[in-house]
Amino acid sequence: MLLYLSRSRPLLGRKYPQWGRCFSQNAPQYSSDPLRVLFCGSDDFSCASLQAVFAEHSENKNLIESLDVMVLPPKRTGRVPCKLLAEDLGLRIHQRETFTKWDLPEGTNIVIAVSFGLFVPPRILRAAKYGGLNVHPSLLPDLRGPAPIHHAILKGYDRTGVSLQTLDDKAFDHGTVLAQTPRPGISIPSGCTVQELTKLLAPIGAQMLVQGLRDGVHVPPPSDQKWKAEELDEEKLTHAPKVTKADGHVNWTRWTADEIVRRLRVLGSVWTHAVNNKGETKRLIIQDAEVVPSEDSGIDTANVQFVQMPDLGTFEVMVSDHGGGTCAIPTVGGNLLRVKKIKEEGKPERDAMVVLKGYSKTR
Repeated sequence: MLLYLSRSRPLLGRKYPQWGRCFSQNAPQYSSDPLRVLFCGSDDFSCASLQAVFAEHSENKNLIESLDVMVLPPKRTGRVPCKLLAEDLGLRIHQRETFTKWDLPEGTNIVIAVSFGLFVPPRILRAAKYGGLNVHPSLLPDLRGPAPIHHAILKGYDRTGVSLQTLDDKAFDHGTVLAQTPRPGISIPSGCTVQELTKLLAPIGAQMLVQGLRDGVHVPPPSDQKWKAEELDEEKLTHAPKVTKADGHVNWTRWTADEIVRRLRVLGSVWTHAVNNKGETKRLIIQDAEVVPSEDSGIDTANVQFVQMPDLGTFEVMVSDHGGGTCAIPTVGGNLLRVKKIKEEGKPERDAMVVLKGYSKTR
């Protein structure tokens, strides 16, 4: 078929401003025992909440009497920013792969899990007087799952938000929503990356968590504050599973240039297989690309090349020199993908047209 488709350690000592009420939570205040918290976290998103809870603990021990931290071992998650932060804050750390044969520290009356990745079992939640809370970077019930920030970008959302929920004893992200970013949500900046959106949402979630503790939302009975569900039918809810390298495998027959670039922003690179002029199939990794409207293409249709993509049978894509070592590839929807850099497997990154000269042919 021939288609002419043509880090480092977490920041310490950060001051979290008192943003006003940046979320929807109208529940009345309830009296709470001083909280003895087990905080479960892992990444930079959870670090913002840990820092905020620690600051509240330091300033208001009538609200937060003690604070322990639980993290997963590095062998499962690689770098553990939350552990580094807890060490610098002088907090007691529990490093565990599982809750099996483990009990809460004596006196713990609430579990707070933020971007933790390990299900907190019913036995642990029952042992804590106030159960558990979770900060989730989406407008629940939409984008339940471990990668809501990634999928908000992948799906081209223009708005998102943060939700504070109880920890459900049966499934991830099915708790009662105690507070939520109000309508219409938080605008996602154009061209935003996962790191940039995380940096935007993390302090908002941290403030939502601390304000929720101040307001006593953890004291039963929970009051459901979500609004996003009113706009979505259950069958239209989007799940946010973990993103893998397979999500970067370009489908030239289905993906628009915008979708390819969104995946590039989320994954850091996308890839495809191509057949070189020796008949060998190689993986080509695209690491730098942008969308060019079709009317601005500047393609010389008399001087185009074709590259065979064996993942799709005899499928070929049309490429053309777009100046400065870049190439332009027409995509579904009519816009072009202007590719700047390509890394051929086993070789360093080079200008796109330099690489594709070894893969292209004329008609």
